Amino acid sequence: MNTYQTKFESIAEQVEQWRREAGVPGVALGISTNNGVFTKGLGVTSYDNPLTVTDDTLFQIGSISKTVTATVMMCLVDAGKLDLNERVQTYLPDFHVKDDSVSKSVTVKHLITHVSGWVGDVFTDTGSNDSSLAEYVEQMAELQQLAEMDYALSYNNAAFAVAGRIVEVITGQTFEAAVQELVFDPLGLDHCFYFPRDIMLHRFVVGHRVEKTGTKVLSPWPIPRASNPAGGISAHIKDLLAYGRYHMGDGAPLLKPETLQWMQTPQVKVNDYIGSVGLSWFVRDFDGIKGVTHNGGTVGQNSLLMLLPEKNFAYAMVTNSENGSALHAKFHRLVLKEFFDVIDPEPQAIDSTPEQLEQYVGTYARPLMTIDLQMDEGQLMATVKVTGGLPNDDPADSPPPAPMARCGDDQLVVTDGGMKNLRADFIRDANNQITHLRFGSRINPRI
Repeated sequence: MNTYQTKFESIAEQVEQWRREAGVPGVALGISTNNGVFTKGLGVTSYDNPLTVTDDTLFQIGSISKTVTATVMMCLVDAGKLDLNERVQTYLPDFHVKDDSVSKSVTVKHLITHVSGWVGDVFTDTGSNDSSLAEYVEQMAELQQLAEMDYALSYNNAAFAVAGRIVEVITGQTFEAAVQELVFDPLGLDHCFYFPRDIMLHRFVVGHRVEKTGTKVLSPWPIPRASNPAGGISAHIKDLLAYGRYHMGDGAPLLKPETLQWMQTPQVKVNDYIGSVGLSWFVRDFDGIKGVTHNGGTVGQNSLLMLLPEKNFAYAMVTNSENGSALHAKFHRLVLKEFFDVIDPEPQAIDSTPEQLEQYVGTYARPLMTIDLQMDEGQLMATVKVTGGLPNDDPADSPPPAPMARCGDDQLVVTDGGMKNLRADFIRDANNQITHLRFGSRINPRI
């Protein structure tokens, strides 16, 4: 057993302890290095109907799928069929959101860099037929702006549906068929699927929520087909790492080397803890090491893929519980420490006076979420009201009020409770007035 495998086995043992403590039913994890690929499954696929999780078990990778959508688009760019700087209406003449000026001027690049500014968390189920994506995009005509284009990054699922529809129009295929032909087949990703009819032929997990009364299986299992460009792929950990290796320049013939590099080049600077967004990928620096990353979340499933291209090192984790993201954060920090002696510190609260905190008091809202920040005996408290999200037959209650503290300039962190360590930051206009609170990477206008 080489040093890399020894370290990986030690990390897997620690993850298993964390998994049990957190009540996460199932986990798959892996690393890819110059010295080999090491993967492992832990726990079970379902709390109700358990099978052992292996490294062949399929998990929903959620929004990591966005990087696949962007990869397909860059294939079309390399083929001379798509220009990122062209207006969306060049390819979709009937495209509209509520703001007509945005409809006319938004570009393809806006879609895959999260700066279009319109409401992004829209998961309308337009059915499972081949016209579902076209119907979804048509229904976007009433989507309002949360901010003007290019004002601030705000994570946007709806924009990737538009990107997927552009792929359909250019290729003359369904979105899923285009991905199969342009990405999955060339890269040999034979365990990456969009449709339940394909997934159910293999061992796969279901999503869960851990509650005070016990662990509950969540439904529905699939996300709507129209959201496939934003988050529809299921894969096993080995294919997820193989996909990551390709984006580190593994040599498979698909995109030009300069195109791969372009995808990982910062396009929009966000802040110090998110980093920047490239073409769908998020880019951060870890003590001088470039990290290229994306995570994902669906109904009770969470995923993480991190690439360190300069080190030819990738690591990934997939979980089948809503609270799996806490395991991802611990796993990420442990891998960096064990293999590179790099510390990615957790956010630390800064002592603040009530006057420093009172500037943030107010209500910040977008469709599906309202965040109310108020002072309570010198403590800044956040009350988050959630009114929607991914379709779920058993939606979670809004979380209880959470204490928040400053952890940087115009930055807050939740210091206790179920949202502990969640970060937020404030966006100011040219007059230094706070206009938005970015919470969970989405902007919420101050009202």
